[in-house]
Amino acid sequence: MHVRICRRPERPIDGMSVEHFRVGFVYDLGPQLASVFLAERWAEPVGARESDPTYPASDRLSALILVVDDDIDVRKLTASVLTCNGYGVIEACHGREGIARLVQDTPDLVMLDLNMPVMDGWQFRAEQQQLPDGRSASIPVVLVTAVDGAGAEMARLKAVGLVEKPFDSDGLLCVIKTALRR
Repeated sequence: MHVRICRRPERPIDGMSVEHFRVGFVYDLGPQLASVFLAERWAEPVGARESDPTYPASDRLSALILVVDDDIDVRKLTASVLTCNGYGVIEACHGREGIARLVQDTPDLVMLDLNMPVMDGWQFRAEQQQLPDGRSASIPVVLVTAVDGAGAEMARLKAVGLVEKPFDSDGLLCVIKTALRR
């Protein structure tokens, strides 16, 4: 069965390492393994056309987006909207976890809340820009926040976009598409 990995698998399956599976990529898995990935919501089924090697990879594999937000409802809603629109998603519940995911998975874009415990969005952005790996340090960031004066924060943090909470799906997708084109 062909599946697209939506979230990084969180644990081995029957002692088998699953760390080599990359978010956004399509894999042909046996029925038992595929059922575990689907049940855990680590993957989604894909049609035969998407898994066909003659189908252009650029249309098959989407951008990978890191969603960093402490509000689980907002994070899950954002992840759901992105996944349903063909994006690969990685989630983090605060900035410290976000930095770890950023370095580990090298996403194409970061959706970043500003007010979070452990490490807030301002601290995340400062640490990101100091990362020794230039690719990770320069991954573009879109702010997703309810902070007053977010437009000024966007400029100060050198973010490429802003989504104000509460947001609608179409507005979110529009900002993401614009940010990914840069």
